[in-house]
Amino acid sequence: MKKQLILILTLVLLVGVTAGILLIVNNMETEQKAEKERLEQEKILVSLNSNDIDRIELLSDGEEYIAVLDENGKWTLENEVDFEINTYYLNSLASQLSTLTADEVICPVDGANLSDYGLDAPTTITLCADETTYIINVGELSATGEFYYVTIDGRDKVFGVSADYADFLNANKSSLKSIYILRNSDSPVTAVSLEAHGEIVYDLTMNEDKLWLLNEPVALTDRVDTSGVNTLLTNISQMIVDRFGEEYVTEDQYAELGFDDPAYIFRFQQENGETTTLLVQDYDLESTSFVSLLCKETGQAFQMESTYTDFLHDEPDQFIQNIIYSCPISEIESIKIDWTEREKADIYIDEENGKYELNGTALDGNEEAVIALENFYTKIQALKYDVLIPENPTEADAEPEITITYTKMDGTSTEITFCEADEENLAVFADGEYSYFTISKKNFTARDGIYDYYDQLLNAAGIEK
Repeated sequence: MKKQLILILTLVLLVGVTAGILLIVNNMETEQKAEKERLEQEKILVSLNSNDIDRIELLSDGEEYIAVLDENGKWTLENEVDFEINTYYLNSLASQLSTLTADEVICPVDGANLSDYGLDAPTTITLCADETTYIINVGELSATGEFYYVTIDGRDKVFGVSADYADFLNANKSSLKSIYILRNSDSPVTAVSLEAHGEIVYDLTMNEDKLWLLNEPVALTDRVDTSGVNTLLTNISQMIVDRFGEEYVTEDQYAELGFDDPAYIFRFQQENGETTTLLVQDYDLESTSFVSLLCKETGQAFQMESTYTDFLHDEPDQFIQNIIYSCPISEIESIKIDWTEREKADIYIDEENGKYELNGTALDGNEEAVIALENFYTKIQALKYDVLIPENPTEADAEPEITITYTKMDGTSTEITFCEADEENLAVFADGEYSYFTISKKNFTARDGIYDYYDQLLNAAGIEK
């Protein structure tokens, strides 16, 4: 009986000890959880609704800027500045910093040598929303590059904030500048030119009738490809600065910065009279990541990613319609072709009434011949200009190798002639005027070329070659 009592007392004691231990452990876990929650709460540096932020003050490099949200929801600067502001950046800054959270609690402010953290002369960002204000002081990047040292006015700690916030913690004057090169997007571009390595590549202007004209390297008033021009205008509207450099650069500083002999000069003018001239340093297309440019009018130097500089390598033929002649077959009355490699072709067409004639032979009722004729017409309509050569490469008395005369139902005619430019190419003329282009003879002579299509037409019509 005595042994049983001892055993029971021992078990009771063990249960009590175990319960006590469990209580202590539970209390410790509760305290640790509370401490962890307190620490996580302490790391929340800013807690705002980004939509409520209506004022941002920036003090950086001794310069202060104050941005306010106007009644139309657009950011404006109270400061007088000579640049367009980057409203997108200000929206992003408000969004990113409205819930700013630290990764680390570094140390108490009291007793800390702030110069060790770059906080003795910090960049200061003030966020204002209604009656709430947060002042964020940003110091240096940590030695590991993982975070920035930050203090918050009214808080007694130095914090480490992830370097992922770098674009906003490093806010400065350049951050506030619009990254778009087109300074006034409300005014359309009316003239564009490009000079490369000392030679004019192209010069385009819009006339009073809103039609684009090519002035250089040749003068064209009715063959400008508006789709090519529109692509260029889209590129202009999307040109963005990647990195800002020196500002207020004057001509006497060009040599020092490498802009005294630019490889490219790109210029565009807007309807409001503003002109933007970009001086561009030479660069290797294959290996260069960033290209250096200078806006002559503003004196702002900057860099642009090389992948966005295709506009510097445009060619004038990109802005010229490349179809030599185009007209629906339904509008054509006759086609006459003189060529040295084949007998003359006299084609008469009355598509509305289904009547066709080739060299005096009626093709009515010959479905195969009609299809062959339509295919032949499509083939010669597909002729495109090839190489731009501003100077006529033929002799003054050169005889054409091929002449195609199109006569429309309204009686108007267009004569396209092809004269030998060299052994492989033909110069193209329209109604006796040199077109500034040549085409390869292979358009006619190659397998599946125009000669082949004409031979197929002759075969289908039952006419000997």
